[in-house]
Amino acid sequence: MFAFFSRRLRTWLLLTVAVPALAVAARAVARRIEKRNGPTKVSRALVGFSNLIGRRGAKGQDVSAGGQAEAAPKGIKSSHRRF
Repeated sequence: MFAFFSRRLRTWLLLTVAVPALAVAARAVARRIEKRNGPTKVSRALVGFSNLIGRRGAKGQDVSAGGQAEAAPKGIKSSHRRF
């Protein structure tokens, strides 16, 4: 059925569904690796990949992990942001 969609619709579906799902999966694998072995090159690369393509909320929190928000990176203070 996916083949019957127009080219633009297929591209839109991939960008809005598959890519964020890939970011969630990469972050989940990275967390599992870090839980088992601590931070490694592979886990840091997966987290970086997830940050690159993942979604971030208004306060820098990860909203792609099913509600399990992470703290904002160090150095970013939400009280000093301008909207």
